[in-house]
Amino acid sequence: MKKFLLTTTMILGFTTAALAADPVKADRTDFYAGVSMGAPTTNTTRMIVGLDAGVQLGKYFRVEADVDRYWQPVGKDGYTAILNGIAQYRIPNSIVTPYLLAGAGYMFDGPAAIKDSTARKEVWDFGGGAHLGLSQSVELDLRYREVRLFSEPKVDQKQDHVFSAGLNYRF
Repeated sequence: MKKFLLTTTMILGFTTAALAADPVKADRTDFYAGVSMGAPTTNTTRMIVGLDAGVQLGKYFRVEADVDRYWQPVGKDGYTAILNGIAQYRIPNSIVTPYLLAGAGYMFDGPAAIKDSTARKEVWDFGGGAHLGLSQSVELDLRYREVRLFSEPKVDQKQDHVFSAGLNYRF
């Protein structure tokens, strides 16, 4: 995990310097879709791959739907489907847009469990990150999320701390 974070930080540093002369117009209102890959800090999941789609509803707010697949080393793989609200602020004259997110959704074992209300569990998440504009249509998305079950009120039980990196394409 430390190597991943160090490598990502170095890439971002070089990318930010290379693109600083051409700030991306990240304030536009439009739709976007993307992919992400990450890893949680728990030992129960090996890797997470996700798809997201959203719309920017103005300068400071986005709504985004995320579907993630959790690959487990032992046992069944799992999925989450979460709808997030994202509050953001673009740093003037830069390509960096930090944000906070919060949302709710479901965790389930597979596509067949979507229809079965006993096979899915309600989850909520919160976190933050940054979008880095690489061009007028492509942005790098670095984020941290904590995903918890609604049914587990204790902080130390049934939670995932997820670090991920992804690319979004703006239409």
